Amino acid sequence: MKNTLEGIVLQKIDYSETSVIVKLLTESGVQSFIFQGAKRKNKSGNLMSPMAILNVEYYHRKDSELGKVTAVESSVIYRNIPFDPYKSSILFFVNEVLLNVLKERDESPELYIFIRSILQILDESPHTANFPIKFLYELTRFLGFYPTVSDSPKYFDFQEGSFVPYLPNHPFHLDEEKSALLLAVSGTKFDGNNDPKIALDTRRELVYDLLKYYRVILENFDDIQSISVLEATFHD
Repeated sequence: MKNTLEGIVLQKIDYSETSVIVKLLTESGVQSFIFQGAKRKNKSGNLMSPMAILNVEYYHRKDSELGKVTAVESSVIYRNIPFDPYKSSILFFVNEVLLNVLKERDESPELYIFIRSILQILDESPHTANFPIKFLYELTRFLGFYPTVSDSPKYFDFQEGSFVPYLPNHPFHLDEEKSALLLAVSGTKFDGNNDPKIALDTRRELVYDLLKYYRVILENFDDIQSISVLEATFHD
């Protein structure tokens, strides 16, 4: 029996000379499929680029846990990301972070809707300077360590996962200035229309600080390789 779903491409791995295994983020979580003959010109395997949003037709085989893809088509076509180096670097950054933190079959329709929505905003909005900061901050909402905010917040304490009124007695925290900026950014939308002005160096530091927060909370959080590419395209 054939099934259809919409999914976002997280990873594509060569399986043979003509076939690939593709890992998709879906409303039912992360799922893997085999697409036999995907590399042939008439099979649309070239649509399976990083973070592409696709409609996928597939069926399950009795002899494998992998679904077998029979057809794919674009659900959303990016009009700006492929031609914008900064937006492209953000896309690869988002892709790598998601691969790092998501596991097979972690069902979360809300996460899927969130990622799908922000990808479209990334493609369409001219204001993307603070996008990586917002992505890392808001993603924690779906991973279980979204920061809490106490009364009179002054410092973002990584170990507590909270904005606290006192100076933590360990090095895993932000100073007052960056804590205030992060709180200000967290209160804005992804389209960037009402973003606070943040200096280039500070914006870069906040991205690294949030990645440090992930490493404090998540034991197996790997270094993000695409951060070097993202950093090379940071702009005011």
